[in-house]
Amino acid sequence: MTPELQKNLEHFDAYDMLMELNTMFAQQAKQDLFKTMHAFHACKHEEDQSVSTYVLKMKGYLDRLERLGHPMSSGLAVSMILTSLNKDFARFRHNYNIQCIGNPTKSLFREIDPPHAYMHERPAQSQGVLVLLAEQTWSSIP
Repeated sequence: MTPELQKNLEHFDAYDMLMELNTMFAQQAKQDLFKTMHAFHACKHEEDQSVSTYVLKMKGYLDRLERLGHPMSSGLAVSMILTSLNKDFARFRHNYNIQCIGNPTKSLFREIDPPHAYMHERPAQSQGVLVLLAEQTWSSIP
């Protein structure tokens, strides 16, 4: 706590101090939640963007939402990420939705064939990326 804030709150008892701090920072938390949700929904996978960096960025937004007290279920998180992938992953999305619905989140990238089967234009760039993400990105999700 900054000295100025401490001086302003020194005449409050513990409960009133907590209420005052809650009032002061509640609006900031709401704005942070709004900005995070807006950034999460606006985030789209670009054609030249690495899949791993993109999914890590999305995972960062999900972690931030959880820290703000608004966790997203793993099923919804997977759906949001899948729908935001670029058109090169349309076949992967289709196969995942048919074969993997109801599977744990960690299986999102484990259940697929080698990634180059889904990437017709840039197989070398994306080879192994999705399988790697299953081990690194989703290891913290139950």
